[in-house]
Amino acid sequence: MDFRNERTLVVGFLLLALAATTVVVLLGGGGVVELGAALAAGAGLAVIVLGSYAISARRGLPHSHAVGVAAVALGVVYALAIVVRLLTVFGA
Repeated sequence: MDFRNERTLVVGFLLLALAATTVVVLLGGGGVVELGAALAAGAGLAVIVLGSYAISARRGLPHSHAVGVAAVALGVVYALAIVVRLLTVFGA
């Protein structure tokens, strides 16, 4: 694997993330439906975080600010996941 090539690193990271997600879901007792939901949620989260970074960088923000915007987007999604979990477990 050529670690100097950016595309190779991205593909390798994606394969590693898919393998880790599959192992975690299957070891946790999940089936095909849970695996599909986990992969879809991961893809959606990646689109939100990477998209916010790409848009911020394209609009001229410095790298550190674009990373900050992506981190805030990740935090908002995480907070929403906590709210949804609390509402489904304890009710509204």
